[in-house]
Order: sequence, then structure tokens, then C-alpha cells
Amino acid sequence: MVQFITLVQIRPGGASAETGSRVAAHAAQWEHLQHKIQLVGGRVNQTWNILGNDYDLMFLGDADDPRTLHRIDAVCKSEGYPSRTHPAIEAAEYAQLVEDTADILSYGASRRAQPTERDEA
Repeated sequence: MVQFITLVQIRPGGASAETGSRVAAHAAQWEHLQHKIQLVGGRVNQTWNILGNDYDLMFLGDADDPRTLHRIDAVCKSEGYPSRTHPAIEAAEYAQLVEDTADILSYGASRRAQPTERDEA
């Protein structure tokens, strides 16, 4: 399973566009995008408004297929909404990946530093 974050710009012009009730009126657009995301294989677990930013919405969700992330961006853009979809990983899992990668790289470096029989000949 792949977790994702999709940032979507609903208002034309980003943060410089109108605010207030005009933005609140776009709830139907959010629901429409969520439905489209589900049609291409994504499951939206949370929807957040983003304040003071070029993007208005953030969808948090998951998908079974990593290719779904590309489909989500394509759906949003085909509906006329600039968007960016990124894979997401929990911080603790990411920290473990970094540590594991460092261990692998240092192991490889120490193996290269040890002379082999070929080097000694």
C-alpha cells in the first residue's frame, strides 16, 4: 500500500485570489475530486484546507498501486485544478529507512576498504 498527499489549487491565482465565502462555496468541488480520486484507485482518508499557500486543499490517502499517484494528478489536472501528488511515509518509518541505508552504505564502504586476495597479490 502506498500513502499519498495531494495538494490541489481550487482558486485560480492561488493565495492572491478571493477568499472567504467564495472559497467555502467550493465544497462540492472537493467532494467531486475525492470521487474522481476513488475512481482511479485512491482512497482519501482526510481532506484539509491549507491557509496562506498556493494550494487550497490537501488530500491524505492511500492506494494499492503506486501508479495510482500519477492517475490522481492526471485526474485533478484534467478537471482544471493544478495539483501535485507525492508519496508519503510516516516519520518513524522514514527515520528507520535512513538508518538502514546508512548501515548498508557503511558496510559497503568497509568491505571495499578491506584488502582482498587479489589486491594482495
